[in-house]
Amino acid sequence: MAFFTQLNADSRMEDVAIVTSGVFQDGVSNITTFFTSSTQYSNTGDYSIDIYRYDPSTNASASVQFGVTYGHVGGSGSLGTKGATGDRTTAAVYGQINNMINPPNTSMFTFGGNTAVDQVYAIVFNRARIREELEPNGWELRLNAGSGVIKLIDDSSANAGGTTNQRNFAPEYNIVSGTLSGGTTINEAASTDSTNGSYGSFYPSLGIMLLNPKRLQVVPGAGSGGIGMATVTGSNSDDRNDRLLYNTIKTGAYFQAKRKETITSRHYFIRANAGQFNATSNETYYTKSNAGTQMVIPGLRSDPKTYITTVGLYNNTSELLAIAKLSKPILKSPSREALIKVKLDF
Repeated sequence: MAFFTQLNADSRMEDVAIVTSGVFQDGVSNITTFFTSSTQYSNTGDYSIDIYRYDPSTNASASVQFGVTYGHVGGSGSLGTKGATGDRTTAAVYGQINNMINPPNTSMFTFGGNTAVDQVYAIVFNRARIREELEPNGWELRLNAGSGVIKLIDDSSANAGGTTNQRNFAPEYNIVSGTLSGGTTINEAASTDSTNGSYGSFYPSLGIMLLNPKRLQVVPGAGSGGIGMATVTGSNSDDRNDRLLYNTIKTGAYFQAKRKETITSRHYFIRANAGQFNATSNETYYTKSNAGTQMVIPGLRSDPKTYITTVGLYNNTSELLAIAKLSKPILKSPSREALIKVKLDF
C-alpha cells in the first residue's frame, strides 16, 4: 500500500561538487599503449583514425579512446583536385573544424603569432567519454617523431581565463611545451615562436585539441623546439597525415587526461513519524473472517508492524519522478520512527 507525505523546504537540501576522473577506458587517467582498427582504417582512415587503449583485434572489450584527423584548407595530402577523381578529404576535415570553432568569414586558423595556418591536426574525444569537459591543466601528451620527445600541456595555469580570441566556444587555451610531472611547468609559452605560431589550441568543453603542423615540423636545435614532424602536403596524393600523428603519439607512449564535471546532489529527508505508515495492503498482514471480511491478524491489531522497502518521489500532479529502493527493509511501528535520506545526483 502506498502512503504519502508532503515534503516541505526543510526536507530538501542541495549541494554542488566538482568531480574529476580518468577519461580513458577502465577509468584510468593515463595510457601508454595505443592501437588502431585495421577495419576502420581501411574504410574511413583517409578522414580520421580511431585510437584504442587495447588492441581491438585481440580484446573484445577494447573501446575507442579518441580520434585523430588532419585537415588542409586546399585539400593537400588527400586525393582529388579540380577535375580529378577524389574526395579531397583533408579540405572537408579542415572546413568542418573551421566552421565549428571559428566565427563566420574565418578562412584559416590562428595559432599564437601565426594568423594564417592553412593546415591542422585534431585530437577529438567523444562527448560520452569526456561528459562535461576535459579538465584544463589536467592533461599531458607526449609526441615523438623520431628526433626527440616533446611534452605538451595547456597554459590554463598561467592564463586562467583563456585567450581573448573570439571563437564559437570558450574558453580557448594555448597548447604549450611543458609537463605536469612534479607540478605544472611551462617550458615554452605560446608566444615563443612568432613565425610558426604556438603548438595549438585546446577547447575543454569540446574535448578537442588542435595541433599546429607548422610548429611541429620545426627540427630540434634549428629554432624554437619542435620534433621535426614532417607533414606531407602533396597535391592529389593520399598521404594519410592522420596516420603520421597516430605514429607520433604511439612512439611518445604517454597520454594523461582527466574529465571534469559538476555533480549536483539533491537530498530528500523522508520522515516516517510514529503515527504514520503503520499499515499495509500486503496479504500476509490480514486474515479472513467466516463472512469473508479481511481482518488484521490478531497479533498485529494491538501492535502493528510494517516494513518500508521503497520510497517514491512524486511531483505536485502525482507523477512518479524517481524510485529509491532501500538496501534492506526498515521496521516501522507506532513505537518506532524512521528517517530515510534519498540522494539524487545529476
